This record gives sequence, structure tokens and C-alpha cells, in this order.
Amino acid sequence: MSNLNIVISLKDFIVYSEEILKSNHAYIYVEQRDVDNSISKVLLAKNEFDQILKNYNSKNLNFFISTEKLESTNESFYDDEICQYAIEGMGGRVDTDRIERISLRIISKSPDKTIKKLFDAIKNKLKKDENFGMGVKGNSVIHRNYFYQKDLVGSKLFVTDMYNEKAPIIEIV
Repeated sequence: MSNLNIVISLKDFIVYSEEILKSNHAYIYVEQRDVDNSISKVLLAKNEFDQILKNYNSKNLNFFISTEKLESTNESFYDDEICQYAIEGMGGRVDTDRIERISLRIISKSPDKTIKKLFDAIKNKLKKDENFGMGVKGNSVIHRNYFYQKDLVGSKLFVTDMYNEKAPIIEIV
């Protein structure tokens, strides 16, 4: 299973990976809590960008990157027919003094080659980008394959989970 951790806001991540997503014909879906407390997936469109991401700051909401378009907002990316085309994303929330890391993982144990290619393209872009550093310390363990935006160091507290006070704080190595 492929995992990737990046300390970046969801909004910045989407802008950062926009070219890769476009070239791989990928869609971003953001989970949103509805009035009846059910969760639906909203296809992220540029003209709704800020409004949708404002509603993303609730607890227990994820986002998904998919190379297949959903037929219904209530479909699950964890279903066998869909999961092979999807990456699950968690985190990316921001408040005045904290930023939550984004955790990306390929859902399927046997992913489609296009989703694996997209995942690898994001990882390779981060490795080559001089604006991102690698290696953090959390819970006394050093995570070398953890990426962070260098310009955020010192200005925000890096956290693994915005809504869990016991979650470890991420320190730069």
C-alpha cells in the first residue's frame, strides 16, 4: 500500500498538484456534511473552490482523488469497482496557528495503473521541489518520507490531527 504525508493546506495542495491532476484526467471530491448530518462527496470545481473548502473544516471529513467520475455523490470510494481508481486524502485543515498534515494513500491493494502513475507523479514532484523539505520527527520517531513546505516552518505549528489533542506535534528534523 502506498502512503504519502505532506504538511500543506488542502487548498495549497490542490493548486500545487493541479497540473498533475489535469494531465492524468483526475477529479477531486471533498466530503461535506449535509444538513441531515449525512456525508456526501462534492466534485471540486474552481468556481466553488473557496466555499467548498470552507465547509471542509469539520471533523472526520476526507477528500479523494479519482481518475473515474462518480455517478452519484453517495457512492463510496471504498467499493471494489471504484477503489482501484482512487486515492484517499485526510487532513489539510488550517487555522490561525496550526496546519494539519495531509495523508494520502492508494485505497486498493491492486490499483489501476493510472492512479498509481498519478500518485508517483505527486511524490516525484515533491522530491524535486526545493520549496519542500523532507524528514520530520513525531512521537520520537523520525519520518524521512514526510514532506513539508519550508516557508511554513516557524510560522505555524504542524499537527497530525487538528481535532485530536493527543495527536503528536510534527517537528522538523
